[in-house]
Amino acid sequence: MPRQLRIVELDQSRLFALNDGEYLIGSGPDADIRLPHPTVSRRHALLRVQGGSVTLEDLRSTNGTRVDGTRVVGTHPVDGRSRIAIGSLDASLEEVAAADLEAAVRFEASSSPPNELALLSDTATASVGSLKVFTLQKLPPLVALLSQSPEAIEIAQAGGEAVLTSLPCTAVEISRRSRDGDDGLLFAARGLAPAQDEGSNGEHDSNSVDVELEQDDYRIRATFRHPVQARSFEVLIRMVLELVALADRRRLGRSTPRRAASEPPPMPQPPTLTPAVEAIYRDAARIGRGKVSVLITGESGTGKEILARFIHRASPRGHEDFIALNCAALPRDLLEAELFGVDEGVATGVHARPGKFEQAHGATLFLDEIGDMEAATQAKILRVLQEGEVYRLGARKPRPAEVRVVAATNQDVEAQLASGEFRADLYHRIADWRVELPPLRERTPDIANLAAWFLQREAERLGTHVSGISRGALDALLAFHWPGNIRQLEREMARAALFLEDGEMLQSRHLQSTIRAAVDDPALGAATTLPAKIEALERREICAALEVHGGNLSAVARDLGIARSTLYRRIEELDLGELAER
Repeated sequence: MPRQLRIVELDQSRLFALNDGEYLIGSGPDADIRLPHPTVSRRHALLRVQGGSVTLEDLRSTNGTRVDGTRVVGTHPVDGRSRIAIGSLDASLEEVAAADLEAAVRFEASSSPPNELALLSDTATASVGSLKVFTLQKLPPLVALLSQSPEAIEIAQAGGEAVLTSLPCTAVEISRRSRDGDDGLLFAARGLAPAQDEGSNGEHDSNSVDVELEQDDYRIRATFRHPVQARSFEVLIRMVLELVALADRRRLGRSTPRRAASEPPPMPQPPTLTPAVEAIYRDAARIGRGKVSVLITGESGTGKEILARFIHRASPRGHEDFIALNCAALPRDLLEAELFGVDEGVATGVHARPGKFEQAHGATLFLDEIGDMEAATQAKILRVLQEGEVYRLGARKPRPAEVRVVAATNQDVEAQLASGEFRADLYHRIADWRVELPPLRERTPDIANLAAWFLQREAERLGTHVSGISRGALDALLAFHWPGNIRQLEREMARAALFLEDGEMLQSRHLQSTIRAAVDDPALGAATTLPAKIEALERREICAALEVHGGNLSAVARDLGIARSTLYRRIEELDLGELAER
C-alpha cells in the first residue's frame, strides 16, 4: 500500500507522498523532502522505500535522526508505529490508499470558493487577494467620488484604474456611444495582469477572454487571460459600469433603471453541470418575469429556497425584499401570527406587528414546507391570495397584501391531495408552475464542484488553505447516496475542514465512515434508512466471512458470533444461498 510521510512543526503538518525509491531529506535545495528548519541539515537523512520495507539512514546530520527515541546510526527499519524525529521535527509514516495520493480537484494557493473548478488543470480561480483589494481599497473611494456628483468621465477613469490595478486583467476600455453612433473613449489602458508572465506585451493570446457589457450609453470591456477569471470577476466589472452610468443619470436627474426584463439574474454558484438543473433555471428565469405562482417540490436539502430566490431576482419585484417563512417550524397559532400579523390589544402585553403577508406586499413571499401546514391555516391563506388583503389577528380592518407566492414542500403532494390533507383549491392557486428539483444522487456531475465550493469556503472562514480533494475522497463522495442532499454535503465539508492542516488535501480518511464505506459497498452507501443500512452492512459482513471460510457455515457462525441457526435464517432472507456450502 502506498505511504506518506507526515512532518509536524508547531502543530502544523506537511505530507509527502512516498512510492518505491530513495528520498533525500534535508534543508538544502536538492532535497526530495525539503525541510527548511534550523535543526535540519542540508543533507540530513535518506529514506528508502522498497515494497513492504522502509528504512531510514542518517547522513551524519548535526542534530541527528531518531527512531523511538534512539539515535539512528547507519540504517534503521521504520514502519507506521515508529516515532521518528528529523532534528527537532516529529515525523511518522502513514499508509494511505493510492487514490488518496492523487488530486482529483486541485485548488489555487489563494483562491476563493470557485465559480468553476480546475479539475486536474492549472486554470486559476478568483483570487481572494484581488477581491479584497478591489472591495476594500478601490471601491470605497469610487463610491465617495460618486457622492460629489462628478462627471461620468471621472468615474470611468477612476473605475478603469481600479479594475486594471486590482483584478487580473490585461486591458480595460470604457467608452460612451454618441448620437452619431461613434464610441468616445473615456478610459483605455493596458497593464500586466498578476497571473501574466513578465515580458508579455499584454496583447490577446489564444486563451484571452473579453468581458463586454453595456448599460445606457456606456460600454466597458475588460480582457482576462482565462475564461474562469472572466466569469469570476464579471460582477465587479458590471459594478464599475453601473457606477459610471449612475454618475451620468444623477447629473441629468434621471432615475435608476431596473434590470431589463430580458436579462436573467446570475446563476447560483457554483454553476450546475447537470442538464436537468440547467433547464430548470432557464425555465425559472422566464417564469420569474410573469406573475404566476410557483410550487417547488423535492427532497429536503435540494436547494428549493435557492431556486425561489432566483425566481424572485428574475422578477420585476426583484428589487424588493424576499420574505421567507418555514411553515413546519411553528405550531399553528404561532404560524398564523407570523403569517397574518397581530393587532394591538389582541392579548395582554401584545403589541401590534405586521405578518409576513404585509411585509411582502408588492414583493415575493416564500412559504417553505407548505405541505406541513394544517388545513384551517391553508383556508386563511387562500382567502388572502384571493382578496389581496390580510386581517391581522384580532383586527377589524384589512391591510393590503398583494404578494407573489413561491411555495415549497418535500411532501408527496398527490397523496396529500388525495387524502384531503392539502386543499385542492389552494394547490391550484399556488401551483401555476410546478417544478421538482432532483436529489443530489441524480446530480453526480455537480458533486465535485459543490464539495470543493463548500470546502474552500469553510477553509477560508477558518483561515486555512486546502490544497485540493484526493481521488479517493472524491470517489467516496460520488459513491455515497446523500440522503440529506446538498445540505448534508455542505455540512460534511464544513466538518471535514476542521480536521485539515494548512496546505493539506482532503483525503478519504477525513470523511465520515458511512461515506467512506460507500466506495467498498455501494449498497451501503445507497441505503437511506437505518434498517436498510443495517441490512446492507449485515450482507457485507456475511459475504466476507463466507468467502474467508470457503462457505463453511460453522466457521462463519463462530467468526460472526451468532448461532448457526441464525446464520441459516439470515442467509435465506438475504438470498445468499449460492455462497454457502450446505
